Amino acid sequence: MAATITPSLRSALERLKHGGSVNGLLLGWRRQILINLLPFEEFRAERLLQAAHDAHAHFASGGDRDVKSFWFGYEGVFVLALLQGDCMLIMLHTHASEVDFLRRAGLTFLDDTQLLVDALLHPAPDDENSRDATQPLGELDVGDHPPEASGPTKVIPRRL
Repeated sequence: MAATITPSLRSALERLKHGGSVNGLLLGWRRQILINLLPFEEFRAERLLQAAHDAHAHFASGGDRDVKSFWFGYEGVFVLALLQGDCMLIMLHTHASEVDFLRRAGLTFLDDTQLLVDALLHPAPDDENSRDATQPLGELDVGDHPPEASGPTKVIPRRL
């Protein structure tokens, strides 16, 4: 089953990457890279993840502050790092005006994909039942559906 969930996580990241002015994404769990969609080599992505975790540890050591997001500006690119639980999402983007939108989208992504990240980290054993759990819609028998599902879709117009 984990083989079918992992592509869903990658596709969710790809959709996030194509929203706004995002140039690259990195999803990390603790200090390990899960998915790297940055335009950098692997060792540079790992250094970026380590630096973001070090910044989080630095600000958390100062007392009762628990910083969950960082935003850095460089010449021509901005870095937004979001931390939720053990997961960190790092986004590279080019327009400073989109940072609030990207922050909300990134936090929503982290909320929605906790099950997918858990399935990636703890894959289920591959057995016969997990492979047969889903089937393409074309192979379903029409008799398996209730009668109201086989008719045309009913649209209820919205009145203003």
